[in-house]
Amino acid sequence: MFICCSVSGAIPIHKGGFMKRTIVFLLSMIFSLTFACSKQTAEEYAMITFMIGEVTKNNVSVAIGDVINEKDVVQTAPDSFCDVKIGQSIIRIKEKSKVVMAKLLFDKNIESTQLGLDVGKMLCKPKKLLKSEKFIVKTPTAVAGVRGTQFIVEADKVKTTRIKVYDGKVQVAKRIMKFDNNVEQVLDVAPVLEEKEKVIITVSDVKKAEKDVERVLDIEAKKGGEIEISALIEQSKNAIVVSEKNIETFAPADFAKENKEIIEVTEKPQEVITKIVKVIKEEKAEPKPDGRLLITRYEIYFIKNGSVMWEGKVVDNPIHHDGKVYIASGKYVFCATTDGPVLWRKNIDNDGKFELRENKLFVSAEGKEITLDIETGQKL
Repeated sequence: MFICCSVSGAIPIHKGGFMKRTIVFLLSMIFSLTFACSKQTAEEYAMITFMIGEVTKNNVSVAIGDVINEKDVVQTAPDSFCDVKIGQSIIRIKEKSKVVMAKLLFDKNIESTQLGLDVGKMLCKPKKLLKSEKFIVKTPTAVAGVRGTQFIVEADKVKTTRIKVYDGKVQVAKRIMKFDNNVEQVLDVAPVLEEKEKVIITVSDVKKAEKDVERVLDIEAKKGGEIEISALIEQSKNAIVVSEKNIETFAPADFAKENKEIIEVTEKPQEVITKIVKVIKEEKAEPKPDGRLLITRYEIYFIKNGSVMWEGKVVDNPIHHDGKVYIASGKYVFCATTDGPVLWRKNIDNDGKFELRENKLFVSAEGKEITLDIETGQKL
C-alpha cells in the first residue's frame, strides 16, 4: 500500500507546529490503514469457501463466504457438506457432522488450529506446518496431531473414532479428559500413523486407559507425593497411546476411493465462487420450480431453494440446441434454458458422455447407451 502526498511549495522549518501536526496526521493515517488491513486479514482467516445443502453455524444458516470464528459450532444436514478454509489449510465437513472450532489462532503468520469433531466425518488438508505450528483434531475418544498433509477423521454416535492417513504422518492417542489441557504433551509420546494406515479407538479403549492412569495416581498418592503431569503422561503412555498392533493397513480399493475425494478438496477459483453466489441470489429472488443450472469450465452446479444441491464434473461439452442446454454428469442428465432455469432433470448414473442425434439424446451409462426424449427426458 502506498500513500502519496503532494504539497505545493516547501514547508518553512520555523513552522514546527504545522510540521508536527502533518507528521502526526500521516502517522495516524498509516496506523489506521495498517490496522484496517490486519483486521480484515483476521476476519478472513477462517471462512466457508463452498457448501452443498444445509449448513448451520451456531444453529443459524450460513452461506458461501461467511466467516467462521473461534468457538463457532458448524453442523451439516443429511446430503450436505461444507469446505472451511482455515488460514492456508482446508477441511471438508461431511454430512450429518458437528464440528467445534475450538481454537483458531493466527499470530505473526503462525497458525495454531484445534478442532473438535463431536460426530460425523471430516476430511483434513492442513498446510505444511512449521515446527511451531499445530493442527489438532479431538473426538470424544481420540486426539490427532498432524505431521503430514491429508487425513480423515470419523466419529460415530457411540463415540467410536476412525482415523485414516492418505499422505504424510499423523500422531494419534486416546482422549483422556485428565490430559485434555495437555494434548500436545500426550501427542509427543504417541506413535505415528503413516500413509495407508488406519486406527480405531472405542469408548472401552478409553475407559481402560483412564483406569490405568488412575492406578498410577493411586500408587503415587500412597507414596505421599504429587506427580507432575509430564511424569504422569510418561508413566501412563503405554495405556494412552495407540498400540502398534492396533494400527492397520486398509484395502487398496478403499484407499483409492477416499484418497480421490480428499484430493478433490481444494479452494475453488474466486471467479467460480462469484458465479455460484450470483446464481444463488437469483434463485432466492426468483425461485424456479426445478432450480437452476450453472456450468463452468470444469464443473456443473445444480442450485435450488437458495443453495447448491449438487456438484458434478464436466466430461463432454454441453450441447446447445433450439435455445436449450443439455449436459450429463455423474448421477444426473439435465436440460436447461440458456439462462439457467432447469426444464427437466433425470437421475441416471452416467459417465458424462452423450450425443444429440435425430432429436434424441443418447447418454452413455454403465457401458450401455440410454436414449432420452429431448423435450421431456423420458426414456425411449
